[in-house]
Amino acid sequence: MRILHVVPGLDEVGNGISVVAKLIAEEQGADLMEARLFAKGKGELADYDEVWVHSCWLPMTLKSCQRVLRAGKPLVRMTHANLDPVRLRYHGWKKWLVGPIERWCLRRCDRIVATCEAEKEWIENYLGKCSPPIEVTDIKRFFNLSHVEHVDRVESGELHLLYLGRRHPLKGVEYLEEAVAELNSNPVNPVNPVQNSSLHVSTCSTRLKIVSSAFGEELEKVWNWCDVLVLPTLSENFGLVVAEALERGKRVITTDGAPAWGDGNDYGGRLIYLRGYRDGTKDERVGLLRDALKEVLARVSGRGGK
Repeated sequence: MRILHVVPGLDEVGNGISVVAKLIAEEQGADLMEARLFAKGKGELADYDEVWVHSCWLPMTLKSCQRVLRAGKPLVRMTHANLDPVRLRYHGWKKWLVGPIERWCLRRCDRIVATCEAEKEWIENYLGKCSPPIEVTDIKRFFNLSHVEHVDRVESGELHLLYLGRRHPLKGVEYLEEAVAELNSNPVNPVNPVQNSSLHVSTCSTRLKIVSSAFGEELEKVWNWCDVLVLPTLSENFGLVVAEALERGKRVITTDGAPAWGDGNDYGGRLIYLRGYRDGTKDERVGLLRDALKEVLARVSGRGGK
């Protein structure tokens, strides 16, 4: 079977959707094409037995779907969490306007592929009874996450936190910044612990680095500097950076905004998954992140187990 994957863009560094599409296409021995080219009629559909179209809402994506449907070829969609209720509310009026066209295309798919059970539920809720078959594929299989490698104890008195990605209202960076500021302004000391604190850790500051774009050697330097990767997201299509961090043996803090990582596996104590974050208040989100950072400090100081 010859398969074509149609993606918004093929920029591997800046587009998580294209990275996932490339991984699946490589596994299948499939071809890739940018949606802007495919929507303009590039590529012979007769050469393919099945076409996968990635993402939602974009005019070029919808035109690509319509081209496949007009040709009578099996259409497979990956929505990449674009039907998450949190995302649907973001710029909701635009999605309300294009919603009828998107539903029309989705309901005529041969099948839809979700990255986790939560995303499957989002798709079912959005499409209702007219939903085509939905299958779940685990993207984590493409990464070597089985090894256990603990972060060394912090000897410098400074825990290095990394947020790797663009600033966006759904990424929750502002909650992380506030949690770090609160923690640094009131560090916990085992001799004189903060009142009512259950975690007694040695006094240690946390330093947060926010990197929106880094490539090649520069990116590797950032990873080498990092002790903990933090993804404080409210909505994520998969959380590719989580897999990249775990593959490097880094500790990770992420949230139920990236539900693909909520399967109960803590990867040898390297992953902290914050439940109740995505639907919480601002203060609750900041508190969850602050407590998670305290837990990591306890672990790397040798006082908190794993």
